[in-house]
Amino acid sequence: MILIVDDDQSIRLSIGLMLRQAGFDYEAVSTEEDALAAVRRDGLELVILDMNLTCTTTGRQGIDMLRKIRILAPKVPVILLSAWATVPLAVEGMGHGAVDFVTKPWANRDFLAKIRKALADADAASKANAVDTLDNTERQAIVKALRQSDGNMSAAAQMLGITRQSLYRRMEKLGIK
Repeated sequence: MILIVDDDQSIRLSIGLMLRQAGFDYEAVSTEEDALAAVRRDGLELVILDMNLTCTTTGRQGIDMLRKIRILAPKVPVILLSAWATVPLAVEGMGHGAVDFVTKPWANRDFLAKIRKALADADAASKANAVDTLDNTERQAIVKALRQSDGNMSAAAQMLGITRQSLYRRMEKLGIK
């Protein structure tokens, strides 16, 4: 689910329509309290965060909220959104963990590309940090040794630092034929 946080209903509706047409599930909220409640729930994949949720144009609210989101959901990517974009504000947002910065008005094609990239990068990072089971790691090592030795069991066992009999037992245990 993608969370849209913006005080302007027309912006929430526009982004929501763009996301729905692209096949994404989303939730749209207008306040910090609602946003933080949504961040605490499971299933959040991305946050699109407006930098100004009141009449101010400094972007401080967005930076403060970004810092809170980073604490509550450190692995969830955040794309910042602002009509009052400045380079220092974008740099500060990226320094606090935002993955991208979009200015209003936006081009749907470019905005969707940024959303897809942020989701793909987060998915790749999640997979890279996943801990594999010991059996899978052992299976991969055995298969790699067998490939490198062209199926020669004695050579594969020697590469793995085990006896040929141990290799046979482990292959049987792991279902390697």
